[in-house]
This record gives sequence, structure tokens and C-alpha cells, in this order.
Amino acid sequence: MLLSVRIRNKQRNRKPYDHAKKTKGNMSSVKQRLLLPLLAAVLVGVITPPAYAQHVDKGAEDCDMTMVDYRWPWWPESTYFALWYTGVKPSQTVSFYGGYTGGPPSLEPDFYPNLDKDVQDAYRPGSVWSFWGHNKEGEPVRPVACSEYNYPAQYIGEGASGAIGGPAFPYMKAGNWYTMMMRVWSPLGVENPDYSYMGRWTKDVKNDRWHLYGVVRMPVAGTTLNGGGGFLEDAGGAGRSLRALHRRLGYGRKDGKWHKTNTVKFQIPPKGGTALDTYFYVGTIENNQVLSMERTANPKLKPTGAQTEYLEMGKTHEVTVDQPDLPTLDLPEVKAVEAVSNGEQVLVSWEMTETSSPQFAYKVEVFDNAGCKGEPVVMRQARMPHISDLLIEAKVADPTVRVTLMDVFDQEAEPVVVKAAKAAAAQKASTFEAAPGLEYKMFFNNAARPINVRYPAEEKAHHSRTESHYLVSYNELTDDKLVQQGICSGFDTSLLGNRKHGYGFIYEGILRVPTSGLYLIHMKAADGYRVEVDGREAFDWDGLHGPEEKVFSLNLAKGDHEIGIKYFFDKVRPYFSLQWEGPGIELQDIPASSLFHKVSADDPQVTLTVQDADTVSAVARITSQGHTLNKIQVFSDDMAIAAFEGEELKGADPVIRLSDLSLPSGKQKIWSRLFYDGNHTIDTEGGFVNVAPTPIEGWELGVAGEANVPRNIIQTNPDSFSFVGEGEYAIYKNVTGDFTLTCRVDDYLGQNDEAVNRVSWVGLTVRTDASRNNYKWGPEVGIMQTAKYGLRTTPDHLDLGAGRLSHHPLTKKGHKWLRVVRRGRVFSALTSIDGKTWEYGTTHYKNIRDNVGAGIVFRALPQDAQTYFQASVSNITLVNGVPEDFAYPKAKTATNARGLNYTGLAVAPSNADIVVLRSMTQGLLRTIDAGQTWETINGQLTGAANCVRSVAVHPKNSDIIYRAAGKGGGTGAFEGGLYRSVNAGQSWEQLDFPGDFDGAGPSSLCGEIIAFVPNTPDIMLVGCESKGLYRSEDGGNTWKQIIADNQRFTAVKTDKWHSQHNGNAYMHAVTCPDDMITVLGLGKPAIKTTQHNARAYLSYDNGAVFSIQTERDDLGYLNFSFDNASMHIFAYATTHGLVHTTSSGRDNYWLRQWPALSNDRPITAMAAGKWGVNPWSRCFSQALEPKTESELLVSHIAAERWTEQKYTSGDEIGGIIAIDADCVTPSTPVKYWWVLSTNGLFRATEYPDKFSKILKVDQP
Repeated sequence: MLLSVRIRNKQRNRKPYDHAKKTKGNMSSVKQRLLLPLLAAVLVGVITPPAYAQHVDKGAEDCDMTMVDYRWPWWPESTYFALWYTGVKPSQTVSFYGGYTGGPPSLEPDFYPNLDKDVQDAYRPGSVWSFWGHNKEGEPVRPVACSEYNYPAQYIGEGASGAIGGPAFPYMKAGNWYTMMMRVWSPLGVENPDYSYMGRWTKDVKNDRWHLYGVVRMPVAGTTLNGGGGFLEDAGGAGRSLRALHRRLGYGRKDGKWHKTNTVKFQIPPKGGTALDTYFYVGTIENNQVLSMERTANPKLKPTGAQTEYLEMGKTHEVTVDQPDLPTLDLPEVKAVEAVSNGEQVLVSWEMTETSSPQFAYKVEVFDNAGCKGEPVVMRQARMPHISDLLIEAKVADPTVRVTLMDVFDQEAEPVVVKAAKAAAAQKASTFEAAPGLEYKMFFNNAARPINVRYPAEEKAHHSRTESHYLVSYNELTDDKLVQQGICSGFDTSLLGNRKHGYGFIYEGILRVPTSGLYLIHMKAADGYRVEVDGREAFDWDGLHGPEEKVFSLNLAKGDHEIGIKYFFDKVRPYFSLQWEGPGIELQDIPASSLFHKVSADDPQVTLTVQDADTVSAVARITSQGHTLNKIQVFSDDMAIAAFEGEELKGADPVIRLSDLSLPSGKQKIWSRLFYDGNHTIDTEGGFVNVAPTPIEGWELGVAGEANVPRNIIQTNPDSFSFVGEGEYAIYKNVTGDFTLTCRVDDYLGQNDEAVNRVSWVGLTVRTDASRNNYKWGPEVGIMQTAKYGLRTTPDHLDLGAGRLSHHPLTKKGHKWLRVVRRGRVFSALTSIDGKTWEYGTTHYKNIRDNVGAGIVFRALPQDAQTYFQASVSNITLVNGVPEDFAYPKAKTATNARGLNYTGLAVAPSNADIVVLRSMTQGLLRTIDAGQTWETINGQLTGAANCVRSVAVHPKNSDIIYRAAGKGGGTGAFEGGLYRSVNAGQSWEQLDFPGDFDGAGPSSLCGEIIAFVPNTPDIMLVGCESKGLYRSEDGGNTWKQIIADNQRFTAVKTDKWHSQHNGNAYMHAVTCPDDMITVLGLGKPAIKTTQHNARAYLSYDNGAVFSIQTERDDLGYLNFSFDNASMHIFAYATTHGLVHTTSSGRDNYWLRQWPALSNDRPITAMAAGKWGVNPWSRCFSQALEPKTESELLVSHIAAERWTEQKYTSGDEIGGIIAIDADCVTPSTPVKYWWVLSTNGLFRATEYPDKFSKILKVDQP
């Protein structure tokens, strides 16, 4: 769950969220830059659909606070215990989940949890708390406070806008009880607030101690939670192990009153209704006071508790435990209050006892009399759990302070009154000859070493044995690790570039204090640090920890004070922020204008002059002082905008001129960084510029992300735009019906490895509503030039990581011209070098409404960048209709299909050794011993009855076989019919069936068109060559047409892994028109159809009613295969290669850009089956005439990601006609894989990488 982040601390030209202004007494938020390596999951990783079961706490809805006790009997492998999974009212636009993660590896081979006491005692779980949603301006949920064990983040995986999480919580141990509490609240003193807060706490019941987990600010009004409950998710082990959770004492507070939430509702999917069945063992223990839940997807594992029967699948169950009507609440207890005054300011600090209930709100009053009589001179109050230090401007000679604290349960502690002590004398200031900037040294450690910090040492525990760290103390910042040094502008960690682990800084210099007085210093850093002022320790927190805010006070005289900071980071999520508040200074980052270093006459000198006229320009004059000059960078705020090196820096005093600088709009600081002598740098201040925004004419502007980020979009011509900055923006026009959208990407940063956000992009976009933001724009289609990953389209996959990019790039390099052509629901992506000759990229079929917004998109997330993303686009056109010369790609017609004998096969569902092979002219062959012997099973049938188009074996009785056979006569008249045998093919009866089949034409190479409903096999469906689709409820005695004539069905199948909640089968059927099916190389079909579009149909009710999912004219469907990962995600075999769907066919994607696939070639072979002990099925396919004949195509999950699978065989297999595998039960591994090819029938066991030839191509 946890992903690493990188934070840059340079001052941004972005207004922070100032909690001190909106809620008196609160802090301003930290300006951060975050990196989450999402692309590792989105572009590289394998999607593993989670195995989880959901539970709901009844009565927790509309509560402002929920509280439940949980106990983990043991820590299981790869588990996410989501204790909350809900949202916030009344806005309904922010949702979240939160809980704990992890566990030691299970024990093979059965994957039973490792219950060894030493292993369990040495484990500490991780945790996550992720939020989704924004306000209408695109502001995300922002972390405000965290503990020493977790880390804040923005824009993380799964599209979350904000999160707090950590890798290990040392106070969490198996077998102990923990009270989990959450509360949502509005700020004090704000009328009709448009923002709110949420806090999360954990109580270690055994040790009687509360821990604040974190606080977030939500950019929407929030007063209550939608509800309670969560889920148990296997995040990587596919449910193979057993996981458990105990629950007791559930309460919620609604309208100020507590009530029980002691009934839990469990929603169990039906057997076969999800990728993995849920075996949920739920009961009560400990005198009915504790709810015990254990779940697995592995039926071989037995629960550890008293409950031995799992909850019935496909049902909703409720379990109630006994508990008191009202909770027992801890009481607030103040440990100490201190106050100090200098006559102008009052510094107040307080502390709760370790056993106190958690602080929630405070009120601090400053009086000018010892008895606290009358109105206070100053009062500060806020609901903010983590604040315990206040610096108050109060001109009172001898103040008395009254502190009133309220706990999270709204219980008020006894007010504490203290007389403010007189502040000690201020630390004396000095005067130095100084220049702007701090001296710094930067250290890298590249080798991690084994050391136990987060986990106790335990040799038997994998997590303990493998724990390692790069740095664990700032004392390790030694000269042998020094990599760079110099002068930097402020506490700048961006000097490390793309470094993401094992680094540290030592900053030394002068803090120039503007006014004598008391100062509060706020420090947030991960990991350890030490702060010294005037040679004395001011604060020290070494070791590994998250950026929990630490506050310390200084009494400083006006003038110069020496300051030094040692700081290091190991490897979780970097964070560094140093802020101050003082006399006349609100809480803010310590500005660079207050930081100096002692002047050295030997340093190079840089003078940077900035001119702000119609365009921004700058001149840098460098005096080398005898040093070797390597490079100079120019920055706008903290983003590099230009760089010069090599010849441009030759000579003793080079001059660098910059003109027409591209900058975001607004006020920005321009400064430079000179690199010299290999590993030295020096920063130089330039000046400020104010760039005016430019209007956009003739197009609409849609702000798709956060609105208040630096950016500038300049319209250089009516059809040309340039962009610089951050965020996501659509420049669009509304259009209805078919259209052609074109542009030329003139330039963009990233192609020369510039340090921009890696997934920034520029290109074309089509959105259902381009005016909306935060993923509310609806379905989208696009082709984009990314900064680092080439030309991509919008996702051709499920996109669980919310990366919004296709898995593979379009292969054409140097193509700057982009085009999207809409024709119905088919969206085609094309590219060109010159804008005249276009090359086809790929096709997305999307169910998007007729009226859409179409135009260009600029996108650069505000994270992981040292340079603003810049791009320019020209020649933008949006015209109705499609170009006259536009045509879909033509498929390569197969040349190896003529003269084939066998054209398809079926494995008996009830017996893996029984296989029936069909042929064009010789009827059926059957084996009952996995291919060792074969017999003809045609009985009395002759002629067209032996031109078998499809064969099916009864799901429960393998002696019952159906054949659909026939052909078109010389005049196109049909000969043949539908036949049934009840004695394994010894004799056959022709059924009264009104349909037609062509077992001698091209459709004979396609998928099977006879399908049973497995649980009710008397219900069956049969697709015809031209007469539509028929359904029988009595095993074929009578038939009803349910889909009309004049369309050719090429495959009809039932999902053997999934069913509906009511047990109904999930069924699919596909068609192919006449002009497409000729690519199979068997000429034109003898039986004609008039439907010119290919269609995909779907039924959820045992085939009683079908709905059209897809209707298209760019390809034809020839076959398809379900996959056990999901009933909605599978693949089609088509006239043009593989097509993937994530929505049961409603949206699908031609996988043309996948390098492994035989695209533009017809594919008829496709099948999936369970492999060995692995939980997921594998899907195999290959073209009828593949590019490489010694490979199969394999997808390991969800028929989505495809690779080549080499195989060996004594004989060359050749082109692939059909693939099938046994599926005796959905959980039974495949025994045999069968491949019918142009060279015969082949068989493989288990994993199909070694085949044996079973039948020759011409064997009778």
C-alpha cells in the first residue's frame, strides 16, 4: 500500500492553506512537492485483482464520531484491514478508507498463516489512510498533521488526492486490543465553512495510551460520516491464506448522543460471483461479547476459531454481540501548562497526561489580572488536536493565562490558570559581513546495511531478517559520503536532484532576525535532524521517524544569529519544512531573505539582472575567480527554466543572456545556481517578475485538476497554444457526432531528459464533459505525447492505478502530428510526420455520448519535477465528419486455411479426458482417454450433417452431445441442422430447429456457437449463420428466437467462473459480417447476411434477454474467452487481432500497439484455464497465421497484458485454429491444454510450453 515520495522544500508561488487565518490558533500548511512512483504499477506492474469481503457497521451512518475496538489474533500475509470505508456528509464528494496492512509470509505449501510466536511478536503492521475527492476548484484533501510513525502524501495511487500512511507502527502487536476512533468536524468561528477536518486516533488498550494518527483538511463542508464498516483485502496473495479480525465495543455518536453499533452486516458474494470465492467464518466468542471473523479464498484452510461453517455465499448476514449501551470514555487530564511573557508576547505551552483522553480543542485566554476577571485581553481557540504551543501577541505587563482544553469526546478539562513567567534575556545578536544563502554540504550513502529499527531482531522473521537502511542517524553524515557543497538559497533539498534515498544535508549560516522577541520554530522532517542556534542545541530528534511537527521556542535579539542544521533521510517518504512565527510574523517558511552566509572573497560571483517588460529576459554576468565553471541554471521560484554549460561558460567572465522566458502567470522570483569545480554550487538572487495571464479566444478552457497552481497558457494564433506550469487543462470545443480532431505537437520538455514530471503530457483529448474537473469529465479518449514514455493513448486496460495511459506506446517515433477520428462509437488514433500521410495507431471503442468536448490537453502533476513542463501545439483543427481518405486498417488475409480438415474442438466439462474434434467434411472424432485413441461418432449421419460448425458436450452427462452442422447449397440454400446424441454419438436425432449453419465455410474456423447454462443445462443457446440466436429451456426440444436474423454468430459462451447474485448465468455472444470474415482465407461465405456491423451481446439472465454492448464496422468478432479474474474483463479474438474489454464489451480496445501480438491478422483461437496452484486463470491465444509459429500468446491475469510464450514440440505446430482446456470445476487446475493447428492436434499438460502431437492434419 505504501509508496515512496519525494518532497521539495523550495518556496512555491502558491498560496498555502492558512489554518491560522481560517481557524484562530492553527498553523499554516506546509508547501510540499510529492512524488509517488505510480508508473511502476501503472506501466510495468501486473494487475492483481484484490480478494476482499466487505462488512458494514449498522448504525454508524450520520455520526460525527465512530469508535470500535479491534484485535488481530495474528498478522497474516499481504492483507489490508480496511477498518473504515465510507465518505463525508453533507458534501458527498469526499470518500476515504483507512486501516492497517501487512503480515509475515504464509507457510507453504498450504499457505497457512505463520503463527510462530516469535515471528508474530516481531511484526509491526503498516497503515494507510487515503482520500478521494476535491472541491469544484480542484483543491484536494491535504494532510495537516501526522504522527512520528506515518507520512503525508498528495496525488497517490488509485487516484487518491491525499493520504497519510506509514510502514510500521511499533505500538501495534498481535493479540492486543486497540480502540480505533475517527471524528469529522467544522472549524470554530467560521460561518458556513466550505472546508472541514477529520482526525484519526488509536488507543493501545493494554497500555492505556492514546495516539494521534493524523489530521486532514477536506476542501468541502463536512459534519458527519456516511457510515461505518470496511473490508478485508488480500493485496497480493489472491486469498490463499487465512486472515482474522476480532471486533467489540462499537459505538457511534449522532446528534451528540452515543449509541451502539454492535451489529455487523456481511455482504458475501455468490459462489462464482467474483474472481475468488469468499469463505467467511463469522461468529461470537468470549461470552458473545466479541465478534470473530476469519476469511480466506482457499477452502482447504480451516478457521482457528470456534466457527467451523462459513457464511452462505450470495447472502447478506448480520451478527450481533453483547455490549453496554454507552461507551466508557476516558477523561481529559492536563499534565502541565507553562506561560512566558516579554510584555509584548505570551508564549503558552501545555501537555496532557499519557493516560488522558486525546486533546481535541483548546481555548487560551490572556488576562491582565491574576484573578482572570472580566474579558480577556486576547483569546485564541480552535479545534485542532495536535497544537499545544501558541505564541500570542499581547501587550500586557504581567499577564495571567487560563487554558481550557476539551478532549475528542467534547469533555472539558478543568481550566488551568498560570501566571506567565518573565522571559529570560534574549540571545544576543552579532553582526557579520554576510551574503544571501546558506553554506551546505550534501551527503549520499548508496549502500543499505542490515539493521533492525522498525522491527525487533528475530532471525525466524522474514521482515526482521531483510530490514535494511541507508542511514539511521545524522552522525553518519561523514566526509566520505560528501558529494556536493556550496551556497544555497534557503533550506533547499532539491539540490539532490532525482535522489530518492540515503541522503543528508548540513546547513550552516546566519539567521537574520528582523525584530527582537519570542519566536516559535516549527519543524517537520523525515528523518532525523538537529538544530543549533548560536552554537547551542535548540532541538534534537535523531533516528528514523515521520514528519510529526515539533515546536520549540527561541528568545532572539534583532540581528544575526548563527544557525546550523543536520538532517538526513533514509527511504520512506522525504519531508523537510522549517517555519517560524514571531513578533509581527505569521507562521511561514523561514524566508531566504533572512538566511545568509559569511562572505568568502574566493567564491565565484554571479550578478543576475531580470527585466520584466512585454517579455521576461535576464542577463547573468559571472566572475569565475579562477574556478572551473561547469553549468548555470536559472530558476523561477523552485523550478528550473533554463540551463547553460560547455562553450557558453568558457572564459574568465562569461555573460549569459536569456530572452522570451516562458513562465507561469503571476509574481515569481528569478534566481540562478552556478555549478563549479565539479561538486560546488552557489545560488544568486535575481529579482521578481509579474507575468500577466493571457485570454483564450475561440476555444473553451477546462481546468481539469487543481486550479491554484502555477501555469500560463498562451494563445499564439487562433489554432496554436503554448503552455508552461503545472496542473491539467483541456482547451476544447463542443462537437456532436462524427468528427476529426488534429494537432501538431511542436515542442515539449522531457524528450531531452529535462527534469519535468515524468507523466506530463500534451496532445488530443475527447471528454464527455470537458468543463468538469477531478475525473468528473466522464469517459475520455485521447492520444498524448508524454514527457518520458513516448506517445500513448488513454488506457487500454482497467487502470487500477489511475495512471490514465495505455500500457504500451505507439511505436512511431518522430511523429508530431496527432489525430483522433470519431466514427460512431469507434475512436481511431493516428499519427503523422508531415500531417499529410497518416499512420494508424490504434482503436478505442467507447460508449461516449454524441455531444462531447474535443481539443487539446496539457497535463503536469504538481510533483516530482525540478522544471516546469512546457509544450507548444499548433495546427489545431476540429471538423465534423471523417476525412474522405480515412479507412480502418485492413487485416492480413490468412493463406494457410484452405484444405483444412479439423476446424474446432470441445472438452467435456465433466471429464478432462473426453475431447470431441469437429471437421468440415468428416463429422466428429471423440477420445475418452485424452487422445490415445479416437473413434468416429457420426452414427447414421452423412453429407452436410458432417460439415460440423460447432460441437458441445453436456455439462453433466458427457454422453449427451450436440452438433450444429450444415452448409450453403449451390444456390445458397441451407442443408443441415442441429443434432443431438444421448449415447456418445452412436446415433443422432435431428432437432426441430429453424436455424442454419455453415460448417464448410469460413465461420467453421470461429468459436463454438452452442452454449449451456451449467447449473441448468436444459437451458441452452445456439447461434446461427444467418438466422439469429435461439434459446431452449428443454434441452433442445423447442426453441425461441431471442436475437433476430441476418447476422452471423461466431461465438456463444457462458462464463464458467462467474454468475449473478441470484445464480443466473452470465453469457456473451458475438458476430462477424460477411465482408470481414473473408480474412480467414476461405473465400466468401455461402450463406449471406445483411448486417454490416459486428456486434457483441450480453445476457445476465441465463440468456433470456440479450443487450447490444458493441456495434462496430471496423472489425469482426471471431471468438472470445472469459477469464476468472472478473466477469467484466476479458478478450476478443477478431479479424484484426486481439481486443480487450474492461466492461463486458461496452468499452474495448484494440491492442495494436502491443509488440508481442500478431496484430492485423485474424485470430480464432482463444481459451483460458486455471494453472496449477495459482489462483488466476491464464488465457492463451495466437493468430491463424502468426508471425512466429513457435510461440503462443499468454496473459496471466484478466486477458489484459500479453507476452510471447515459447513452446517446444516434436513437430512444428503451425497456425493456430482453436485452443481449449478442461474446467471440471472453476477451482480445478487444467489437466490438458489442446491446440488445434494447421498441422494437426497437439496436447500439453499443466502449463502449455511443451506439446505432443496427437493427430495429424490429414488423419481420418
